[in-house]
Amino acid sequence: MSQSGKARVQSSGDDMFLRAFRDAVENALTTAMKQQGFTATLKSLNKGRLPAPGMMTVYEGVVEELPSGKYAAALQTDRGRLVLRGAERTDHVSTDLQWSPANTRQSLEAVARSSEITADELVRQLADAGPAPSSRLLCAIELARFVPSQREVLLPLLWQHILDHRNSNDRDELVGVAAAIRKYIAIMPMDRMGELAALLEGGHRSPLPIDLEIEVAKMVCRNFEVLPPVVADPQPELAQRLWEMVRAYIDPRILLRDKYSAAASLAIEAIVSMRSPLAESAWRAAMACPYRWFAELVNDELDELHESWDSKNPDAAAWLHELRSKVLAAI
Repeated sequence: MSQSGKARVQSSGDDMFLRAFRDAVENALTTAMKQQGFTATLKSLNKGRLPAPGMMTVYEGVVEELPSGKYAAALQTDRGRLVLRGAERTDHVSTDLQWSPANTRQSLEAVARSSEITADELVRQLADAGPAPSSRLLCAIELARFVPSQREVLLPLLWQHILDHRNSNDRDELVGVAAAIRKYIAIMPMDRMGELAALLEGGHRSPLPIDLEIEVAKMVCRNFEVLPPVVADPQPELAQRLWEMVRAYIDPRILLRDKYSAAASLAIEAIVSMRSPLAESAWRAAMACPYRWFAELVNDELDELHESWDSKNPDAAAWLHELRSKVLAAI
């Protein structure tokens, strides 16, 4: 087969995979909306919890109530456009925000299982792919589970791919980079989280695309929510880079532009989740924002962080409660 023929086959395979992936996610989101309502589903999506950890970020969307009383929604995400049909809006909110109904998880894992590739084979394929692995491969790696010995091999491969392709202008390629970032942060040791500061460094020859900044901030939030920092300010350089994001994006003149509010709110939440000395300034910046909805969004997310920490690390939860009192008292 000619090289062009091979390229067409590869492209066709990638397109089929991504279409199957989107179909599976749409089915999962419809299930989520039926179980816990539209608002809770969107909040969980933006925190990287649905339908699997770190899957996507929702940038914007519209909702329409149908004559039947059900809802349809069109969402613009970092994975492309998703459409939900026949969802029910309810007042029910799941008590477990890490929920994973069997039918939802099976529908997603079926995409990864369709090729029946083992974790060892995925690592081998990534190593053999050289500088340009396909988005299909990186998405499959994101969905797969790896044992510690496999992670040791996988982590440097993902990191190198992120560094090599962070400046890409190709939308499909950035989908793969985003998947690599989510997987890298999800499996990296917590004591190495400071490495991520290099991705947010302002002096790079070109800034990290805001889509990827969102992925970094989102995953930092998720990691420290699941594993609250035992000591305050474990990664000061990373917190400083996140604070630079907040100051850049919270300006009322640009906050309403595409994706900036998501980047700013997630950066604030990440700073607080790290118990950084910058946490008070970051939270106060949200409260001082002229857009009330933005302050309410940050407050709601940090209330959920406190609830999560309360059962895992009472000291961290007490610190967050005291911080909230100081911020609200200054209003």
